[in-house]
Amino acid sequence: MSRIIAHRGARNIWAENSATGFRETARLGFSGIEFDLHLTDAGELVVIHDPTLERTTNGHGPVRALTPASRKALRLKGPDGALIDEGVPSFDEVLDILAPCKADLLVELKPDQQGFTDPRMISMAADILRRRGLESRSVLHAFDINVIRGIRDLAPQFRRLISVNQDWADRQGGLEAFLRDVSGWIDVIGIHHQLFEAEFDLVARLGLLERCTVWTINDAELMRRWIARAPGYLVSDDPILLRGMMAQEMAQ
Repeated sequence: MSRIIAHRGARNIWAENSATGFRETARLGFSGIEFDLHLTDAGELVVIHDPTLERTTNGHGPVRALTPASRKALRLKGPDGALIDEGVPSFDEVLDILAPCKADLLVELKPDQQGFTDPRMISMAADILRRRGLESRSVLHAFDINVIRGIRDLAPQFRRLISVNQDWADRQGGLEAFLRDVSGWIDVIGIHHQLFEAEFDLVARLGLLERCTVWTINDAELMRRWIARAPGYLVSDDPILLRGMMAQEMAQ
């Protein structure tokens, strides 16, 4: 049976990458919880998806300009766009919430506005996770294969996940070439659902289904289809609906 990953702390239910979302997804016992890291000019790892603040907060400008005080003063936007009484959490604050639970932690290292992923994030995130004894539960991931190579070299004890969509696969010479290149040294491969749909037979033929995630599946019909196909992981912004759908399918 596929394992459920709560994407960005279940952003269709609670504010994206919020303390509340992480607290609730940890309480509900999903197999994994996914979130995003940026490094600020102040040297702090913060948990937010975009390199800018406008979409998910009431702030403006680049994430990298945040200070500990300014990120706390921001207010996150909930799924309906309304502000909630929470600021942008730091990596340590999120781990304070998630460390006691049993879920895998899928930590994505994000690029800045110029598309550059600071390699210091790899060692910094790995050191923090090691210090908390979370190596075995943590998966470091990115879209950029060079970042994944950096994880392999700088933090080899951590599992590695690379995400791929049609555009990225095309730039790598097609999905089959990409999968053959990475399958020997990457633990988990995250495939966008549209690409996975088109290339499902290929992934199955290569024997990689158990090591793949399908992202991001949010509506009931899409969930039903991928529950039946049973890749290793199902990534959703609404993991509660997904869990309910899985229970229904198993009961039939």
